[in-house]
Order: sequence, then structure tokens, then C-alpha cells
Amino acid sequence: MTEPIPSSARQAELPFSFPGRRVLLTGARGFVGREVRRQLLERGWEVVALSRNLRADDARPGVIQVAADIAGDGWQRWCEGCSAAIHLVGIIRERRRSGATFERAHVRATEGVIKACGGLGIRRFLHMSALGARAAATTPYHRTKWQAEEAVRGSGLDWTIFRPALIFGPGDGFTGALAPVLRRFPLVPVFGDGRYQLQPIAVAEVARCFVAALEDPSSSGRTYELGGPEALTYDEVLRRIASSLGLQRTLVHVPLGLAKLAISVVQHLPGAPITRDQLTMLIEGSTCDTAAARGAFGVPIAHFEGAPWLRPAARS
Repeated sequence: MTEPIPSSARQAELPFSFPGRRVLLTGARGFVGREVRRQLLERGWEVVALSRNLRADDARPGVIQVAADIAGDGWQRWCEGCSAAIHLVGIIRERRRSGATFERAHVRATEGVIKACGGLGIRRFLHMSALGARAAATTPYHRTKWQAEEAVRGSGLDWTIFRPALIFGPGDGFTGALAPVLRRFPLVPVFGDGRYQLQPIAVAEVARCFVAALEDPSSSGRTYELGGPEALTYDEVLRRIASSLGLQRTLVHVPLGLAKLAISVVQHLPGAPITRDQLTMLIEGSTCDTAAARGAFGVPIAHFEGAPWLRPAARS
């Protein structure tokens, strides 16, 4: 159990904050959480930023940083006065030795935040799920995401659920993992035929949806699927990342059966780049109809252009 620690970022006076505009943000130091926090501050919200660890460079006016394990007790007292909660906590890979399981991170954590909201009188609840979440999903990642959704739907709160596809932007784990491979190897292995499709959406647009929904009562009781403006094959995603880095690479397609066998052998080793379940989700693809999100929030707009933010700056 971790005792929450308020940061010095809490200010006595916040000239841009308004009564009733204080929101609990879980997963505040994550890839999406940082962008959501930034946009909330721009809109005049005071943010109670809950995460496991604090960093001095995260401190800023309008943010109350709270270091705590979301499964523990004590952090709830720092959320008094919040009128809404944005729940972003999730993992893409289990670390069972440290207790990081899909069940704990997705289902139990969500149930805990819902309970806390009930005790604090927080009615508005925005939840981050994932595209592909469903009861009969092949992988535990998608099944536990669905179970968390069910907890939200049955909470009695004024909820909105978002199911984003692959999210890209500076600091994302996807392009951050692929860029070193593309830099190092002229021949890049691809699992299977590479034709399975992804629909990457910009992190700024995902955050925009959360912040807009927070202020839009008509989004309550709705589930929105979020994807980019175009569906791309995995091959094309790799080509765009390589191009953005100024590279030309040859893609070598590895038979899917061989890839699954190799991953089954190495997936439990420290530093293994992918698990069997992650491969299953990749091959399954991740695309959606963006009409509802476009009508409600004006997204998607930004096209996936690789990872130009990872390209070394030109020398002057």
C-alpha cells in the first residue's frame, strides 16, 4: 500500500481554474495521460494526476500530483472536489512477477476507481478501453478490457467509453519499438503476409475526444471507437516509419506458423519484443468505423506519417 504524496504543484490560487472544474486523471504519466493532462489544463481544468511515481519535471500550476498504487487506499482523499474522472490505466503486456496482470490492471483497477467515485460523489466517468474489446475475444487483453467496460456500464455513473485503435505520437511504444529495428537491419522481418490492417490515430486526437466528452453531456452512455482517417496494411505502416527516418528497407515475410513457434519459445525471456497474444492481436487487425467520433468530436484528421519525431535533427 502506497501513501499518496501531494506535489508542490498544487497552487493556492489557480487563475485559470473554475469551480467544479477539477478532474481525477488516472494513468496521468502514461503516453496518453500526459497529452490528456495538457489539454485539460488548456481548457481550464484543475487535474488530480494519479500515478505510481512522481517526477519533479511533471509539476506545474493546475496539477495536484498524487503518487499511489491505484489498487491501494488513501489516495481517494486527494480527489475531494472532483466533478469527473478520466480512467486511463492499462497495460499491453503482463508482468506476473511484479503483479502486473490484465485482471488487476484492467478489471480490478477499474472497479476500484468506480467505487472511489461513488464514495466521492463523482458522477461523470470517462473510460479508456481498446478497439477489439469483446466478451469472446481470443486474448486475455481484449477479454479483460471488455470486463472493465461491463463494470463501467453497470456502475450507475454517467459514463463514456472510448475504444482507440493503435495510438501514435512522440513517445508511443509502437513506433519507438520499430524504429531501432528499421535503423539496424536492411532486411526487416514481417510476421505473415503483412496485409493485416491497422488504423493509427494521433494521441492528440484521442486526448481531444476525452476532453471534449468531459464537457458534453450528450456523450454520456455512449461508446466511441477511435481510429485514424485511413486503414493501412502492416507493410505500409513499416514503410512509412522507415521513410520518415530517411531509410529504405526491404520487408521479408516470415511464414506465420514459423513466427508463432519462435515467439512461443522466446516470449518469456527478458526483453522479448513480442508475445504470442500480441502477435494474435496484430494479425487480427485493428480498424473501425469513425463516423460517430467524427460527428461528435471532429476526428480523425491526422494521417499516420511514420515517426518523424524520431529522426535525428539535421546538423547545422
